[in-house]
Amino acid sequence: MDSDPINLVNNARKDLQTVTNLVNTYERTRDVDVLNDIVKLSLSIYDNAIKAFLAVKGIRVRDLDYLVQVAHDFIPSEIISSDLRDFLIKCSSTECSADSIVTRVRDLDRLVDYVHTASTHRAVHNGL
Repeated sequence: MDSDPINLVNNARKDLQTVTNLVNTYERTRDVDVLNDIVKLSLSIYDNAIKAFLAVKGIRVRDLDYLVQVAHDFIPSEIISSDLRDFLIKCSSTECSADSIVTRVRDLDRLVDYVHTASTHRAVHNGL
């Protein structure tokens, strides 16, 4: 697993652009498979962003089941909703509204921007 925060954020940003393209495709086609791809990739983006944030802060989490809980202790609630990951997991196994998924993609965008700012701020201060 890549634990370099800048690489994780860059991957999350690249994947977020892919999700944006998939959302545009979904809006044109209404293809359920595209919607499923959006959800799966969104979950990966979320995990990479949280891992990057925790790495930037120097926080190690041994049990990945606690990853989300620890992240919510350090990331402001206006940046990330407490149920975002649970929502994505639920949508990966059951059908969810396309509108609610698109809204959650915007939440991911806000999270990735926040983590990007935290990671580049750290890089500047550490002389990277």
